[in-house]
Amino acid sequence: MTIYKRFWAVFTVVYFLDLATKHWVVQHAQSLRSDPIVLIDGISGLDALLEITYVTNPGAAWSMLSDYPEFLTVLAGIALISIYIFRTQLELKSNPQQFIFGSICGGIAGNLTDRLFREPAEVVDFIDVYLPLVEYDYPVFNIADSGIFVGAFFYFFWSILEVKNEKAKEIPVSN
Repeated sequence: MTIYKRFWAVFTVVYFLDLATKHWVVQHAQSLRSDPIVLIDGISGLDALLEITYVTNPGAAWSMLSDYPEFLTVLAGIALISIYIFRTQLELKSNPQQFIFGSICGGIAGNLTDRLFREPAEVVDFIDVYLPLVEYDYPVFNIADSGIFVGAFFYFFWSILEVKNEKAKEIPVSN
């Protein structure tokens, strides 16, 4: 398993950072609900650009599927098992893929831990971002969500680069 050491390193960092931050947030939930910690303000009004608060979410991103938390729990398990089963096809031996899937799997495992071991079985979210240019209060999220997003974001661009490189190899060089 040493060939996957980067995967496990990234997985471990994302997973345990998620658990540690959620533990701290839960310990301070009462005060964070009523008085969030403002990290970056810089705008007038009640909203801050970045603050730490406390909410729970039985659903996925933007509270989707909130009425089906059991489905999301099973889906997370299936996702982790599928990544393991298809690790060869996903090229997990390559360094970029290990960072990408370590981040995604660490995030999935972090939120899955909430769903399996918290009562009620809801994910703890605490990072609140307000986007003043479009007057949008982004849904509150956590470190696990960030890991999933960052991994998926890099996977998308990595895939585009791979396709571009493959096409470049197919073009014959003329003399």
